[in-house]
Amino acid sequence: MSLRNIAILALPLFAVACGPEAQIKRQPGSWSQKVEILKLEGKGATPATRLQMQKMFDTMAGLSICVTPAAVAKEDLGKNLEQMGSRGQNCTFSNRDTTGPSIGFDAVCKQAGGGSMKLTAIGSNAATVQDITMTMVGSDAAGKTQGTMEMRVRAIRGGDCKPGDITPPELPAGHPSVPEAGLKP
Repeated sequence: MSLRNIAILALPLFAVACGPEAQIKRQPGSWSQKVEILKLEGKGATPATRLQMQKMFDTMAGLSICVTPAAVAKEDLGKNLEQMGSRGQNCTFSNRDTTGPSIGFDAVCKQAGGGSMKLTAIGSNAATVQDITMTMVGSDAAGKTQGTMEMRVRAIRGGDCKPGDITPPELPAGHPSVPEAGLKP
């Protein structure tokens, strides 16, 4: 499992891990997030690689997203975790705590070619701030660790939506990220 594959798998997990669950909803408004790489090890994981990835995340931290009331109404961490399997992630979950101010999960996702990715997330969730630490460990088909990435994702509400905020388009009904869409076979 290459570091590139770890990073590619991590991106959809930001949405999963940072989206609040049914009981605690984010307040609509202007949200920004900061991602800090705590650990990066494995083939190709040089200090320069870590610095390059951190710079990319730091650039993204300068963006604010306008989270609309309609978007908040559709957020559901538990459902998003369930739907990862239908999105081709082939993940098996254990320790899924998505119902309160403390959240966390453990998962093993099988990869094409026989490798796997072990994912662990733990953190806190509130209406105006979220703080989650995620660890991803990629292994080859023989079970040998190929790479590890640990990151902390902190999101905070900065008030009402502002004119410069990015407002993501609303997803169409039936899209796998929309909770009402249900699980795909």
